[in-house]
Amino acid sequence: MRARGLPAVVLLSLAGAAVKIYGSLAYGSRALLVDALTCVASLVSLAAVVWYLSIASAPPDEDHPYGHHRLRYGGALASLSAYMFAAGFSAAVLAASTGGYRVGGESSLAALVGGGFYAAAVLAARGLDPVLRVYAGFTASELVESVVTAASSWLGSSLGYLYDLAGGALVLAYLLYEAVETHRRLLRVFSDTAAPRRLYELVEREARLRGLEPLRLRLRMLDEARCSGDLIVVPERGMPLDVADILADELRQEMEARGCDLVIHVGVQERREAAAGGGGLGVGPAGSPQARGAGPGVAGAASMAAESGGSS
Repeated sequence: MRARGLPAVVLLSLAGAAVKIYGSLAYGSRALLVDALTCVASLVSLAAVVWYLSIASAPPDEDHPYGHHRLRYGGALASLSAYMFAAGFSAAVLAASTGGYRVGGESSLAALVGGGFYAAAVLAARGLDPVLRVYAGFTASELVESVVTAASSWLGSSLGYLYDLAGGALVLAYLLYEAVETHRRLLRVFSDTAAPRRLYELVEREARLRGLEPLRLRLRMLDEARCSGDLIVVPERGMPLDVADILADELRQEMEARGCDLVIHVGVQERREAAAGGGGLGVGPAGSPQARGAGPGVAGAASMAAESGGSS
């Protein structure tokens, strides 16, 4: 995590929230009140994001042998929960305000000043950890909310409260839209999607540069920057198996340095089976390289590799 800009994000978010909360309480705008409730949710989610980023940096242990990288997304889930709570409370406030109320003209100024602080916070957050970009996505809604709130509260103070109430409903609708989009992004992260094709091509190229022919390669994304998977390779003809093991270990270390945790199986029996079945690397329906005629699964390939005398 690049944390140098994090204090700026925290201070700017606090300043924006303080201005909007004060304005909503002092000047009576329901649109600004909905805006202020999202500010409270924003502060709660920021605290959760920072907490989960800190525990995600812990080294691998017995329960998490691949590390704690995905715990970072606990902050994104907390953000989603906090904003949904704010959305429910806002809906109740708007429903209770249909009988009429007075809107102070200063509400629009408070919305604009608070929005200015949040604009700076969004710019700072987008340059940090990918999880903070989820927070930045929600915080970006504060900018839209500030513009809508400023306009609706000004109209509410000048022409009638219904304009301010409509502005609050628009802010609430946008908040719900952002929640749905964040849910979709998190679902993609947690669904073990295949790595981009460029990563497949990188692994294949690095393997062939070392005289190792890939027979099957499977990669999945752990988060936006790291992946894991397994690779079955056979050495070129005439290469001793101990040399192939050394080269496979070198390949594993190279890919680990690039953010990809690979389990590599080396054997010669797979070459004979691939030659007999016409196997080799192909491209699956989703565009990711898959094995054709690779025969056994990972566990079976591992045992066959052990029987044939080589594994790494």
